[in-house]
Amino acid sequence: MSVINTNMSAIIATNAIIANDRAQEVAMERLSTGLRINSASDDAAGLAISSRMEAEVSGLNMATRNTNDAISMIETIEGSSREIGVALQRMRELAVQAASDTYGVTDRAALDMEFGELMTEMTRIATQTTWNEITVMDGGDTPTVSTAAVTSSSLSIQIGKASGQNMELTIKSFDPQTTFKQNARMDVVNATTGAITAGNLGKRAGALTLQTEGGGRVLTILSAAQIAAAVGSIFQEGNDNHNTVTPATADRRSVETQAFGSAVLFVGMAADAGPGVTINTQRIDILSRGNANYALAQLDTAITAVSGERAKYGSYMSRLEHAGDNMTNVARHVEQSRSRIADADYAVETSELSRTTIIAQASTAMLAQANAAKQTVLTLLQ
Repeated sequence: MSVINTNMSAIIATNAIIANDRAQEVAMERLSTGLRINSASDDAAGLAISSRMEAEVSGLNMATRNTNDAISMIETIEGSSREIGVALQRMRELAVQAASDTYGVTDRAALDMEFGELMTEMTRIATQTTWNEITVMDGGDTPTVSTAAVTSSSLSIQIGKASGQNMELTIKSFDPQTTFKQNARMDVVNATTGAITAGNLGKRAGALTLQTEGGGRVLTILSAAQIAAAVGSIFQEGNDNHNTVTPATADRRSVETQAFGSAVLFVGMAADAGPGVTINTQRIDILSRGNANYALAQLDTAITAVSGERAKYGSYMSRLEHAGDNMTNVARHVEQSRSRIADADYAVETSELSRTTIIAQASTAMLAQANAAKQTVLTLLQ
């Protein structure tokens, strides 16, 4: 048609230029950012999917860091527990030495001095070993034995990307004072003279309460033989399971909460009182042959229990290592899938840019031709 007001060829060329410019801008943006999805308009569904995958990957990566931190923490605890195990081994050697009558009072006192220092160091390690300012070996316990309560530390490690994907670690108390046992049989020895004045059994006799026929209560100092006759077999030499106190003041020793098993490393006396009663405690010693033999039995139990606790830490570390490796593997493949959705394919985008550049040049040329073609209409006016 020989019209001037409406140049359809020019309109078609203009629309082609506009559409091509839009495609060219998208290709340039993707090549500039490296992302296929730069706005929701690029791929609305892909944006939602890639965002969810990105959250999953970041959660897995952080959980992997948590796992590695937990491994380092357990390695710290295991290393300190190894030192406690070494101390127990040395204490056992000293107890074996003191159990022989080839050593005198002065010799046993010297042996007990090292024995006591090792016990003190065990307490220091248990109460002062920290990880990231967290005390990890005292079971959340206080360094005293003024109450009957003792707990084990429960640590929750996030080893997954979502809530509830955690691993519970139980770290028992390594504080020797948590092995306290009331009424455990141990001689009271004068470290200077070697004289055995009384045992804990004898101490307890002064607090024995007897019920008279008339209903009255009377305190009587009795010998060990008289006590045995009066109360039967409550006190038995070598039996650490007897207990005459109320449940409220029960022994702190607990296989479930402290790392030394059923070993008794501290002994003490207390009257039958309510909770919170102050208990006078004393570490086991090797000042007499009897005490050394008693210590040997307790140390054997403690060494076995500590070894078992350390083995548990090894199992924790093994599990955490596998958990970390698994999360790393999952994160890698999820990231790979997210990349296919969200990242720009440079081979595709460079081809697209080349195509749109060529089309831009061609469409511009066609627009010029369309405008020039209308010039022929002017010849009709001449």
